Parts: sequence; C-alpha cells; structure tokens
Amino acid sequence: MAIAMTTGYSAQTEGALLCIEAASDWALTCVNQLAVADSHVLIDYGAADGGTAVGLWNQVLDRLHTNQPKAHLTLIGNDLPSNDNVALAKNLALQTPRDPKPTVLVSTCSFYEPTVAPNSVSFGFSATAMHWLSTSPGPLDSHTHVLASSDAEALQRFTAQAMRDWNHILELRSRELKVGGRLLTVNLSRDEAGLYLGHNGGETHNVHDQLHQIWRGMADEGLISDEQYRNGTVLNFYKSPQEFMAPLNDSSSAPYRNGLRLVDERTVYVKCPYRRRWNENGDTATFAAGLMATIRSWSRHSFIGAAGEAAADTLFERLQQRIADAPSDWSLDYVEHHQMMEKVA
Repeated sequence: MAIAMTTGYSAQTEGALLCIEAASDWALTCVNQLAVADSHVLIDYGAADGGTAVGLWNQVLDRLHTNQPKAHLTLIGNDLPSNDNVALAKNLALQTPRDPKPTVLVSTCSFYEPTVAPNSVSFGFSATAMHWLSTSPGPLDSHTHVLASSDAEALQRFTAQAMRDWNHILELRSRELKVGGRLLTVNLSRDEAGLYLGHNGGETHNVHDQLHQIWRGMADEGLISDEQYRNGTVLNFYKSPQEFMAPLNDSSSAPYRNGLRLVDERTVYVKCPYRRRWNENGDTATFAAGLMATIRSWSRHSFIGAAGEAAADTLFERLQQRIADAPSDWSLDYVEHHQMMEKVA
C-alpha cells in the first residue's frame, strides 16, 4: 500500500497542528524526565513535511537545552520515501540557527521499519500518523471507511491488521529507545462512545459517509467501475484507548518484553478550526475550500490509487460543493489519544 500525504500538507491541516499543540505539555514532561547525558537523539516519526510540529520542537529543544546545556541535540524527521522530504528538511532546518543549534537529519524509512540504531533515542514523538495500515486487509464492498460501514466481517479484518501494525510499531520503537527514553504518540482515535475523526455523534454529517455517498454516486453514473468503487477504501483505522494500551498491558508482547511501559494516557478532543472560523465570519466559500482541502490532504491518495487522479479530482470538487451548499452541516472534529511511554529495561 502506498501511503502519501498531499504536497503542502501543513498548510492544509490546521487541525493536525492544534492536535500537536494539545500534546506539548506532555512532550515537555517527557524531556524533563530525561537523565543527564552528553547527547540526545530526538525523532519525529511520520512527520510529513514537518511544518505542523515546528513550534513543538522549538519548545522541546529549548527546554532540553535549558535542562542540559552541555548536551548535543540531534533532531531527526522521519517519513516515507514518497514524502515531500525536501520540505521536511527545510522545516527541520528552521531549528539550526537557534540555540542549542541542533544537528538535524531526515530519515526516509517508513515507521514500519527500523529507522535509527538500537538504544539510541532519548525522545520519540509521533502525531496523526500511525493510524495508517501497512497493508490492505481487503477492500470494502459497501463503504469507503470501515468504521462508518456496517460490515462486521470487515471490521474484524481491519481491527486485526491495525493491532498487528501497532504491536510491530511499538516493538520497533522499543528497540530504538534507550533505557530511560520516552515515547509520546498522538494518534487519531475513537472514544468510548464510538466518536472518531469526522464523526461527532450527529452534530454534523459523518464526513466518511459523505465521501462514500459521492464515490457510490460516481459508480452509479459510470464514472468509475464497480471494481474501482470497491478499491476506494481509506486504509486507516482509529483505535480505541484500550487497543492503544493493549501491547503495554500484555507482558508477553514484544514491546513489553523490550522494556516499554505505559506512563500515562488520555483522550483529547479538538474542534474543527475551519468550522469555528465560519461560525465567526460566515465566509462559506473559504470554509468549503479549506475543509475540503484538509479532508483531501489525507484521503486523496486512496482514491487516486483506486481510480486515478481525474476521478479523485471529481470526488473532491463534489465534496466542496456539498459543503458550500449546506455549511452548517459540516465540521471535521478530532478525537486524539495521547500515550506516554518509557523504556525501563
């Protein structure tokens, strides 16, 4: 499966920026707990173009430099080979003129692979990245997102794949962390009421249902084939807090055996910034364009992979029109799970 974010990702994902800002207190808590050392390696797993996390890394580097002024700091931005890694390098380089003048590097390995040397990372961070699945559990027959579907059999397949991936990711990170190192993940989640990104319990439309309605309509019109319709599956999964914590509550799991332990966890809600501004200014055209663009930034590659760029463009043109026609029915609200971990042995 090809995971890819739209070029200019940070400019189109204000909600992701707000999610990162909501985790900054725990990021600073993590670095405050680091033992004094000659050097520290910090890594942002699945950073996309790095723009949404510039402010967080400003804070983290400043705090760690204040705590340990003699330590050399290395900041690594990680994403896929297909990522806009030139933009990632430029955003990381914003840190270099400032004290503590860290070394900055780009890792183009997938976060489903080892990214750095074992026992080398002091602080690892990841935001809105690890809900993507490493491989397809198979297409959906009647929807574009498994959690918005009523397909119980598909839900089992997707859940199983998501948990295999999550265990594998935490196993890799547990190897890379050094003893005493901290890992903070800020992941798109679903809460105990079943709410998740794009589904706020009926306050506004379920965004995934709307995408599916448009995609199904394109198939009914003959713009895409039935096979292309079925392949238009967004291959991600929003895990529950219990699913996120499961590998750390299982003493037989590889992450646990490697010494990774849960320190704290919480669920955080972030309201849609595009909707908030529309409530304030009533600018429907700007709202429709901005909300469409942020949805497109993370879902477009799924529809391109299924039916090509022209079909994807049609989908998002229709999505923008739907938002413009009934703006009060739209919002993209975030449900985030924050999980703080430490390697103890």
